[in-house]
Amino acid sequence: MKPNDLEENGSDRDGSTAEGFRPLLLAAAWRIAATARETLDEELAERFGFLDDYAAAFEAHPDSSPHHPLAALAAVAGWPASTLEVWLAHGLIEEDARFGPVFQALDSDAAANRPSLALMQSWWGTQPREGLRPALRALLELGLLRPCVATATRSEALYEVEENCWSAARGEAPTEPLPGVRLQAPELAPQLDELVLPPELCREIEALTPRLARLGGTLIVRGPEHNGRGSLLAALARREGRQILLIEWPLPTGDAPPWLGAFATLAEARPIVRLRVTPGERQRLPRLAGYHGWLGVVCGDEDAIEEPPAPARSLRLPLPDAALRARLLASAAPARDEAALSGLAGLLHLSSGHLVRALAQRVEASDSLPGQASALREVALAGGSAELDSLARRLDTRGAEWSALVLDTELRRDLASLEARCRQRDRLRDALPAAFAARLNAGVRALLAGPSGTGKTLAAQVLAERLGVPLYRLDLSSVVSKYIGETERNLHRLLGAAEALDVMLLLDEGDALLARRTAVGNAHDRYANLETNFLLQRLESHRGLVLVTTNALDRIDSAFLRRFDVLLNFRLPEFDERLDLWHAHLPPTHAVPAAMLERIAEACTLSGGQIRNVVLAATSSALALDCAVDDEILADALRREYRRSGGLFPLAR
Repeated sequence: MKPNDLEENGSDRDGSTAEGFRPLLLAAAWRIAATARETLDEELAERFGFLDDYAAAFEAHPDSSPHHPLAALAAVAGWPASTLEVWLAHGLIEEDARFGPVFQALDSDAAANRPSLALMQSWWGTQPREGLRPALRALLELGLLRPCVATATRSEALYEVEENCWSAARGEAPTEPLPGVRLQAPELAPQLDELVLPPELCREIEALTPRLARLGGTLIVRGPEHNGRGSLLAALARREGRQILLIEWPLPTGDAPPWLGAFATLAEARPIVRLRVTPGERQRLPRLAGYHGWLGVVCGDEDAIEEPPAPARSLRLPLPDAALRARLLASAAPARDEAALSGLAGLLHLSSGHLVRALAQRVEASDSLPGQASALREVALAGGSAELDSLARRLDTRGAEWSALVLDTELRRDLASLEARCRQRDRLRDALPAAFAARLNAGVRALLAGPSGTGKTLAAQVLAERLGVPLYRLDLSSVVSKYIGETERNLHRLLGAAEALDVMLLLDEGDALLARRTAVGNAHDRYANLETNFLLQRLESHRGLVLVTTNALDRIDSAFLRRFDVLLNFRLPEFDERLDLWHAHLPPTHAVPAAMLERIAEACTLSGGQIRNVVLAATSSALALDCAVDDEILADALRREYRRSGGLFPLAR
């Protein structure tokens, strides 16, 4: 590579980084060229004639750029004067392989095409403050240099530059320098004024950002997943003209490498750490030596951070309320009238990120507001339900109607009240006194208690269908783990995904998770109580719809009962209800006499679920015999159901 090739091959967003790098590299090459002129004989000097080109190029433009990111890195790290030149000299062979033989010619004892310790000492000396050793120590501490052979002794060590930082210095920073870290160009981030944010948060940001740019520190943005937290920090970086260095923390590979902070400086990027913390755990942020400026942190409301770099400031980005959702909808469809936007916003409780991505799909939907809301929600689910699908299973609610439920008048009235509470969860806070409303969120939590087969799950399906929201049932086998902290982590992920996607979550057999806390007799009791305490707090802060079913109300911790907004008691059906259930479930063409049905309803005190099982068995037998369900077939199916449950068949002759 010729010296002028440095300018042609180095490029970044505007070319300035590559242009500034060229004179710095020429300065390092000039030292080697000058030494070669003095040391090598005439024959070797002719062999390495390319060095004269480097020397001439440097002498023509001796001034280095003070604005190159390397100058900023040297200032932040407090490097000795020779440190930058030492690093550049080690990287020369990466730019031009012809320097390898030059190093060997200058030091006949060198074992490779890299400068030896003895050769470097002849160039930079051994002064304790300005010589080679402090420069090497500074570069090794930052990870910008590393030994070519890890087991080599210090006197025999040869060093190579860290390739990611070298590329960044050239203006060619890689977009994925290591797993869990990604570099993003500023133009890919949104403009700050494009974000639809709560007015009070906008005022906080405008007051904060001048101080942030001047003093640095940590800016923590808390809130639910997929709600624009990272977009806000990226927009702040874009306003400064900086790239964005996205860091998933903890990294999949473990600790952050020592060069990560220097890489951020060389790439002229603002680091944004996306924190993933186990509930109850305090997470330490990555150490970014060699970086000065603000550090962005994206985390949940409950995530604990240990000693963030000062000064630290925290902002909270809550799920959008109805007014904010209407503004987001208006930005995608400005021609809509205000009433339609308000109505649609009242049906969609999605996080801002999911809503924006769904709106970007330009979904074709029906003219009705529920139809439009359903179409947008399905698009959001298609693009963001991976975490939800790994921990819960979606239940089919199509065709579920109130008529499918045979309930007493009081329970039906309670279910209607629960539906109203779910529909009005946006307006509820506005209708209440401010002091009371401040303690409420948009979540609704209901406990459905009663014996098995009394219609609790069906009621949940009917309610979800009436509200037009998807229903997901918690898969206990995927959530509960024998490993300490893993159950809490899974529940946290599940509840976070559910509230961001505005789905109804069904915790079936909830007494397995909400059981009474016990006296601590061993470590197992202690951790079981910790799980219960975590779920107690997390359910209370949940901003979505959660239904919990239980067959054993007496096993539920009383602290949980106080946190539920609604308690619905399902009981075994009485005679009239059982008769209605038989009529509702039997095929229209059945041949069971009315008197026989009344006798069965009177004598057989079955639950709705058991009646369903009997009808399915009887209908299957009738289809196999190619006849209608009659009293004999029905009695046989009843007999099998009682035998399965261990009871005595009351109609036995």
